[in-house]
Amino acid sequence: MAVTTYYTNYEDQRRRLDEVFREENRDEGPVIGYVTGPPGSGRSTLCRKWVNDQETFPDGTFYIALALSAERTPDALEDLLRVVGYRPDEIPSGLEARSAMWRSWSYGKKIAVIIDNALLPAEIAPLIPGVGPAVVLVVASGESRKLRTEYPGKTVRIDPLTDEAARLLLGRMIGSDRLETEAGPIDELIGLCGGLAGALTVLGAMLEDEPATRTLRRIEHKGGVLDALEFAPVFDAAYDLLSPLCQACYQVLGVHPGDGAVAARTVADILGKDEFDVSDALGELTKRHLAQEVEEDRYLIAGSIVRDHAATKADSGLPSRIVSAYRGAGLGAEAALPHRGWMAEIWPQLTVQPVADETAAREWLDVERENLEAVVELAYRLGMHQWVCQFCLVLWPVHLKGEHSGEMVRVNDRGIEAARAWGNDLAAAVMTFQLGFAYRQAYQAGFAAIRFQESIDFASNAGSSTALATAIESLGLAKLDLAEHAEAEALFRRALDSATRLGEKRRIALARFHLAKVRPPSEAFELLDAAEAVLGSEQLNQVKIALWRGKKLLEAGAHADATAVLTGTLALATDRSFNRERAETNEALGDSAFATDRPADARAFWESAKEIYYFYGFTPDRDRVSAKLAQ
Repeated sequence: MAVTTYYTNYEDQRRRLDEVFREENRDEGPVIGYVTGPPGSGRSTLCRKWVNDQETFPDGTFYIALALSAERTPDALEDLLRVVGYRPDEIPSGLEARSAMWRSWSYGKKIAVIIDNALLPAEIAPLIPGVGPAVVLVVASGESRKLRTEYPGKTVRIDPLTDEAARLLLGRMIGSDRLETEAGPIDELIGLCGGLAGALTVLGAMLEDEPATRTLRRIEHKGGVLDALEFAPVFDAAYDLLSPLCQACYQVLGVHPGDGAVAARTVADILGKDEFDVSDALGELTKRHLAQEVEEDRYLIAGSIVRDHAATKADSGLPSRIVSAYRGAGLGAEAALPHRGWMAEIWPQLTVQPVADETAAREWLDVERENLEAVVELAYRLGMHQWVCQFCLVLWPVHLKGEHSGEMVRVNDRGIEAARAWGNDLAAAVMTFQLGFAYRQAYQAGFAAIRFQESIDFASNAGSSTALATAIESLGLAKLDLAEHAEAEALFRRALDSATRLGEKRRIALARFHLAKVRPPSEAFELLDAAEAVLGSEQLNQVKIALWRGKKLLEAGAHADATAVLTGTLALATDRSFNRERAETNEALGDSAFATDRPADARAFWESAKEIYYFYGFTPDRDRVSAKLAQ
């Protein structure tokens, strides 16, 4: 856990943290402590330094940066679970399930967790480790009373550094001898910083390169007033010492939307500069304490004071250039993936050069997903409505996995607004059925059905046969979720008729597969055979078709054949980490065992299904299996 080289001891605060987190207090932990103080006072650094100095956390130390919103918490949990070794396909989609998995992993472990920028109890609740000797340091953003009421803990407050402590910090950066030989101007400079560690470290970086009298004149030239506690002149003077490329990078980090770290490659694309030159410039910003490298070649400005200052230096066109850079990279990633053709149908003149390969495209989307959501909001504010719709299509492969349904709702909601503002019914149809799928993932089939019906209307107005067929089929799936089988069947037949007229083999196969779900076994088997002939080479669809074949065999009373098919399906789903299908297959095997008077086997399969449903956030499915177990 990185800590500035020139960290100045807060001896009183460190002693208080020692007292709060004494080992004998941890036996029935986790123990929670709150660190408060004004922005720039060194709260986060104190926590990192204290954790780094301990030798009592053999199971790991973890740092979580929140964003003044509980919406960051699910992503923070995903980051934690990946760090401790879970694969992306093993991590559940729901907040409750992710929190349960984190508590299960951390149960009884000696770990330290720093939760930075916390404001509300809802933010920190899911991040608290399981019972055991863990410690949790919460860097409170604002008043901590609400947090402490919900999660009791002692508070350690950081007040502004005393002049003596400020001199100690600067002495470590520039040498103690200069504190004596340049005492007058250095004391004046210390007074300008108001005791804030962030401003003092920036000042120290300046003093490393020039005499204190010059730095003082530089800051006074920028308007520094000794008793005004106005820090902009300090940062203005530091900014003037940067090279033009460093200044440009500083501006990008200040204006960049959201709270995620920014890749050096992205900054280079935004500025139209060489990636290695930009990486060097960003490294210089970190040396001057104006930015942080939080991962290899990924940077951010953590403090609001410095970030706000950086934003004031940018020209009005920079936000548009940021959006443009992400759009270019996003379109390249989308073009490298198996896609549905909507980009070409909505923008037939659009030509895009794909990125290197599908794997690289998926990795980029996974890493940049949070930044892309923030860029969607920025693009919408800038009136870039067509680009907002393109970003929604770019994010579809990530959202389709079902792990970010809340984000999927927010992004596609914005996409619908953008499509309407643009006046394009085809784009509105696609954005709307994508939103419908987000509601299906969130187990809100009623809302999904409403959205799919709206999509049908948009597609009809647009005169798009492909969008209409997709919207009709999607509405059929929502009706199936609602157990309205007759309506679902009618819609699936309409979708099959539309696909047949379009002459698209894959679309026809999908329509037959969905229709098989609502037909009796004798007809369903023929439909499944026809679907498998086209879709059998696709790993996920192969498993889905086999699962439904097993379900239809159960429906026909052919339990031995059903068990054989489902056993093979379970092996495939497990091997390929298709977790929902793995749970459904376990449930179906339990149904077969129960129907053939094997209650112990039924319970074992249903318990497996319940566990998978629970850990991956499929709450209604878990409840259904729980009811079966109650039998």
